[in-house]
Amino acid sequence: IPPSDVLVCPLRPVERFRDLCPEEVADLFHTAQRVGNVVEKHFCGTSLTISIQDGPEAGQTVKHVHVHVLPRRAGDFSRNDDVYEEVR
Repeated sequence: IPPSDVLVCPLRPVERFRDLCPEEVADLFHTAQRVGNVVEKHFCGTSLTISIQDGPEAGQTVKHVHVHVLPRRAGDFSRNDDVYEEVR
């Protein structure tokens, strides 16, 4: 995991995104937005990758839903989709 990758988790431990109630979804994404603003500035990013791997076939390796917030810069990965290998 890149050192600038931040994980945002709900307080209630649930395995899948579908298990969150609407209020938890809103809180999770509001928090991810706030975290994104901070880490983008701190790591001098110009964009963000925000992702969820929801289930084993999607690459989820931790059985607790979480959002990856990763600041990005031009040229940080040779192929843009290579970032998803890093956040597994």
